[in-house]
Amino acid sequence: MSAVSVAGGRRGTVVRLARRAGWGVVDQALSSFSNLALSLVVARAVDAHDFGAFTVAFSVFSVAVLLSRSLTGQPLAIRFAGEDAAAFRRAAGSSTGTALTLGAAAGAAVVVLGLVLGDTVGPALVTVGLLLPALLLHDSWRAAFAAQGRQDQAALIDGAWVVLQLAGVAALWWAGVEHTVLYLAVWGGASACAAVFGALRGRAWPQVSRTASWLRAHWDMTRFLLFESMLVQGAMQGALLLVGVLGSLSAVGALRGAAVLVGPVSLVAMSAFSFCVPELARRRGLPARRKVQLALAIGTVMAAVGLAWGVVALVLPDAAGVALLGDSWPGVESVLWPTVIGQIANLFAIGATCVLLSMGATRAVFGINATVAVLLVVLGVGGLLLGGAVGAAWGFMAAYWLVMPLSFRAMWRLVHRPDAAGDTAGDTAVAGTPDAGAGPGAAAVAVSPGREN
Repeated sequence: MSAVSVAGGRRGTVVRLARRAGWGVVDQALSSFSNLALSLVVARAVDAHDFGAFTVAFSVFSVAVLLSRSLTGQPLAIRFAGEDAAAFRRAAGSSTGTALTLGAAAGAAVVVLGLVLGDTVGPALVTVGLLLPALLLHDSWRAAFAAQGRQDQAALIDGAWVVLQLAGVAALWWAGVEHTVLYLAVWGGASACAAVFGALRGRAWPQVSRTASWLRAHWDMTRFLLFESMLVQGAMQGALLLVGVLGSLSAVGALRGAAVLVGPVSLVAMSAFSFCVPELARRRGLPARRKVQLALAIGTVMAAVGLAWGVVALVLPDAAGVALLGDSWPGVESVLWPTVIGQIANLFAIGATCVLLSMGATRAVFGINATVAVLLVVLGVGGLLLGGAVGAAWGFMAAYWLVMPLSFRAMWRLVHRPDAAGDTAGDTAVAGTPDAGAGPGAAAVAVSPGREN
């Protein structure tokens, strides 16, 4: 083979990967825009009490999606990304069927809760509970297309979702509707249409009957993903709650405002996870040196994105800050430096975390996040007691920087294990044996970081 043809093949591969990555960003942007647009419209259309009910209902959906992804989308990406089309379709049918079952079970519980609570929040919860199967099925198809390297199809079904949702919400707005339930119904109905569209594009219908076998086959992996997702969310929310109890609500507002200001980078980070994990899983045979290089490259790119956005936030004029965040701006500005610095460490760790997840090392990632969860609470509250909101922000920053090197240490040790190259997604899934991170050597690597945002 000539050098010219080799170079041309490499350029073609780079172009294909860049195209997939670009569609991944588009898909995540569409999803984020859809949820943001709905929140803004509802906030303008209803009173504060009804908007509070909407917020509670939407939070229930957010938690359900987080748990569903841990049990369906992530194991699909890690263990089946490298399978042929027929095998992947079968796995996608099992994964989406499991998501549909989980949505039905969780939705029934939410409906009962809504009926018990009543008042304004009750109808909103009942609506979300009824729609939860469709919402989780739609999200599972997004994950399936991303795992297969078909990010353009994920963007396509999300595009259909956005169009249908905007049309329905605009009609309600035009008619002067002020009921939260109707806005939620339009949102969920559009998601149901997108879920059916996803099944048609994926050429696989959800196989509800395989739910139990799917959960059993992947529990060695998903038990860590499930608890890790709850741990990460709970640690930060718990730390902020303690800041409010031991400090002040203005301190919490400052920290939350800074997180909102640097939030757009989270969109890129989530896109990086959904793209990099399956792409790396398809290339498990890469030598250890190449995996380390890729981890460093991914982390460097993500840290550069965080730095660039952080600079924009840091040089934001006061007038612009007040326009965006109102009276909270002075407090937000005071905690921006440690927030940006901490985010850079968090983003740099993504490279190592993607490699760990692509190799099925979910126990290692769980250990990583357990470590950072403890540090967020201890250092965040300790910083608060020493220096108020600014001290808490520096404490959070220290937690991320202390844990970040451990993620690369864990990744280094895992890729250099003698059996690392042989841990293929298909073999692991079929045999039902524990993943790379769940074996006897897992304790040695279960001490490092990786969070999506």
